[in-house]
Amino acid sequence: MTALVVASGCTERDPGDETDGDTTTDGPATDGSMTDGTVSGAPTTDPPTTTDPTSDTEGTTGGPEPAPTVPIGSSLEADILFVVDNSLSMAPRQAKLAAAMPAFVDALGGLDYRIGITTTDSGNPRCSADTGPELGELVLTSCLERVAAGEFEVPGVLDDVSAACTAACALGDADLPIKPTATHASNGELAPRKWVEVQGQGQSSNLPDGVSPAQALQCFMPQGVTGCGFESHLESMFKALARTTDVGSANNFGFMRPQASLSVVLFSDETDCSPAPGLEEIFTTNKVFWEDPDAPAPTSAVCWNAGVRCEGPGPLYAGCSAENHDLQGNPGVSDDDAVLQPVSRYVEFLQAIEDQKRVFDSFAEVRMMMIAGVPPGYETHQSEIVYEDAADPQVQFDFGIGHGCIDAESLGAVPPVREREVAEAFAVDENRDIFSICDSDYSAALAAIATRIADQIRPACMPLCVKDIAPETPVVQPNCQVFEVDLAAQTRIEVQKCEEVDGNWTVPAGASMCFVELIDQGNQTPSSIDDMSAECVAEGFNLEFKFLRTTPPPSGATFEATCEKSPNPSLDCPAL
Repeated sequence: MTALVVASGCTERDPGDETDGDTTTDGPATDGSMTDGTVSGAPTTDPPTTTDPTSDTEGTTGGPEPAPTVPIGSSLEADILFVVDNSLSMAPRQAKLAAAMPAFVDALGGLDYRIGITTTDSGNPRCSADTGPELGELVLTSCLERVAAGEFEVPGVLDDVSAACTAACALGDADLPIKPTATHASNGELAPRKWVEVQGQGQSSNLPDGVSPAQALQCFMPQGVTGCGFESHLESMFKALARTTDVGSANNFGFMRPQASLSVVLFSDETDCSPAPGLEEIFTTNKVFWEDPDAPAPTSAVCWNAGVRCEGPGPLYAGCSAENHDLQGNPGVSDDDAVLQPVSRYVEFLQAIEDQKRVFDSFAEVRMMMIAGVPPGYETHQSEIVYEDAADPQVQFDFGIGHGCIDAESLGAVPPVREREVAEAFAVDENRDIFSICDSDYSAALAAIATRIADQIRPACMPLCVKDIAPETPVVQPNCQVFEVDLAAQTRIEVQKCEEVDGNWTVPAGASMCFVELIDQGNQTPSSIDDMSAECVAEGFNLEFKFLRTTPPPSGATFEATCEKSPNPSLDCPAL
């Protein structure tokens, strides 16, 4: 039996768009630079008619409007970037991260996903270059190789903690050869990529046969403990994503797909410490942010003091927020004078990515989620962050603030502020996208994160009110053509309709994909296979698409539809 891949997404447009005079909305180019064609075995169809002399289109004197072509959000693709803290305190937490990978993968369901991994080590003058800061480069190496390289111990400081790797991983790099794949930017060139990739609802992956994504990620996630202790979560994220469009980045180029959802997952027990270029002296000669200016070296407290401002005199604060400080320690300065990279840099960067994705799907969302130093239950508002100076002088000296949570092993974590504000800027609903690193098990947190990633996939509503060409029937009979557009391959291929066989939709013989028109808004027909989703009905649309495939979709491919438009949307789509 042929396995089917069902793709769905939803494109929202302002209701006013359906009555304007434009013939197209924002979406993939469909000019003469593309090659028109048809799916193998697809019949040639006439375009939707727009010259019916009986049409009662209002407000026109030259005949009915041309049928508009609009993009249809239909991608099942999700790009996921993990930024993993690889500093000294993270071994037990990396072990729990690896142990929870099966729960994360299971909750991703039928997505076509890519998972890239980098670390919080983006370089700092106080850290040795020998640690090899990732600087946002994606890494895909078994933690067993890092154990062999000594990255799970620091002589004289931390004993061997390689169990953080070996407890869940038994596969070395020789057991994890990555299969060559293409990207939307590779012009069909196949190469091993520095990420885990799963396509076609699990039908294929770039992992070796017999190795599941969960098994592989249990080996790939633990990053060791020799990374820089001045963690730069936000700058590492920025560099990792910026390099996906840099052809010179062998590890990152092509990772982020144009129409895939994007989710960033930060995993750290400290606060962000992303220094502004040229102002790194706050870690060397300028001691204005040090807890003790007479100390031989700064502690992580410099990160808190340079990037955060709290309300009130302390020791218990009403709240703490990101704040720009200059080299003299003055708060409230401009972004250009801030010693740490301003939070606005990262919000604007992610917003620009989201805006680009909304060309394909106006519902597209970028999300930043975290497992960090918040108390358990913070994500559901059952608990709140307490910002308070530490009672223990050593903790205050080390971090500049008391712990945001403490786990069962008595390990504390610094409350997030700068990175929290970036995550909040992309929150989707009332639930918070920040989970506690002090939980004893991360399975529930990672399952919730994966579920939220999967929930970004929405039904493929037709974002215009379509004309019913057979009003005598109980349901809408649309007149549409659907095309798959592949910007990388410069093709625009007509998609044929699916066939109904024994009460189920089936891809026609000789074709690799097809589309279904869902038209039943609520028990209008005895069959359930034409039922529209509750989301599309609630939004007032009268047509929804569903796409079936027998092979994984080309990376970067999208759909667009040309449908005859209703001349009277107030009658045909009264809720729109």
